[in-house]
Amino acid sequence: MSSTTQGSPPQGSTPQGSPPQGSTPQARSESGVRRTERYVYNSLHWAFPILAMVALIVVTGDAPLPWALPWAAMAVVAAWSGLAVLHTRLREADLLPASGWDTVRVRRVEPVRLVWIGAGLTCAGTAGFVLPSETFLLAIASATLGSVLAMPMLGSLRIRPVVVGAIGIALGQIGMWVGPHPGAVDETPRVVIAYWSAFVTGLLLGFAVMFLNVLTTTRELERARLDTARLAVAEERLRFSRDLHDVFGRTLSAVALKAELAAEQARRGRPESVATMHEVQSLATQALGEVREVVRGYRETDLAGEIDGARSLLEASGIEVTTVTEGRDLLVAPVARVFAWVVREGTTNILRHADATRVRIVLSSEPGRARLVLGNDHPHPSRDATGSGLAGLRERLAEVGGRLSIDHTANEFTITAEVADAALSRLRAASGTANAGGER
Repeated sequence: MSSTTQGSPPQGSTPQGSPPQGSTPQARSESGVRRTERYVYNSLHWAFPILAMVALIVVTGDAPLPWALPWAAMAVVAAWSGLAVLHTRLREADLLPASGWDTVRVRRVEPVRLVWIGAGLTCAGTAGFVLPSETFLLAIASATLGSVLAMPMLGSLRIRPVVVGAIGIALGQIGMWVGPHPGAVDETPRVVIAYWSAFVTGLLLGFAVMFLNVLTTTRELERARLDTARLAVAEERLRFSRDLHDVFGRTLSAVALKAELAAEQARRGRPESVATMHEVQSLATQALGEVREVVRGYRETDLAGEIDGARSLLEASGIEVTTVTEGRDLLVAPVARVFAWVVREGTTNILRHADATRVRIVLSSEPGRARLVLGNDHPHPSRDATGSGLAGLRERLAEVGGRLSIDHTANEFTITAEVADAALSRLRAASGTANAGGER
């Protein structure tokens, strides 16, 4: 007896009985994207009001009011025009969703970009006359000025982050070296201040680039997850269409040829036309039965393939799947086919009638019985155990001497299909084989 476990939960994951961290995997994924986007808002959007606050601090400092007031106004213009450029470009690149920050979004970014460039260069070129002369405040103020004035360039994906960092450092250095600073006349202290100003400028821009990269990666992963789920559904449709083509195409061609022959025979008044039409009727009846077999899942049903397909489809929908198979080779073909149908119908019910985060599929075949368990968490409260799909499963299991049981709680929904040893013995005797997996 062999045992195979696939898709086991990773280490550190939430135990089976613990409460969920979110309602559905999709909801948790979207919540993570929203949190990341809020981090980006905090690191990028709020950096521009910070510059305005720095300008107000400078206004209340030692700078002459004829210099301080116009410079503070110019800093505010540069900050908010830069914010409009950055936010507009990020929204156009689909890196940010619609939010309250769309109030600063503009339809034509070119005029606003010119205002940002002009006001930014003016602020950097005249900042030396208004920035505080204290060593610490001078380094912080020039670094904030350079990083915020350069940050809107991050909205253009064609500009490398290294270039943005170099320009930001240059703008900060211009603001520090131009203009009188009574407390930093000596060259040595000013070089030290320049170093720390460049370091803080690069650090601020580095954090902005990091958050942008995280946001880009998160949104790409979300798109990839949705594409994978759509591809899984498309693949299942293609598989079904191939089965219909293989089964029904050849039979329809035969029907068309026989019907054409019968029409020609009837036109010539030959009595063989009646026998030919009976052949057409027989072929049509045979085709109808084959189509029903395909639709009902009876044609070449493979239990292993159904389990693998269910796991692939559920994982593509963001659901954690655990499969355990023991003694699958001991199953007789009729039981394997019915179990394959249970897996298919159960998977469909999970996707339609549950907000599942975890699914377990356990198959065991012992000398005394054959058993299949399909369970999921977070079923819908209104889910009914007497639906037509489950009723059909009961009928199919009854045909092989098995039974279906349902365990429905607030936190779990479990389907158990079981065939006792007496029924298995009769099936083995009737089929004369213990062929596993439902393969013919």
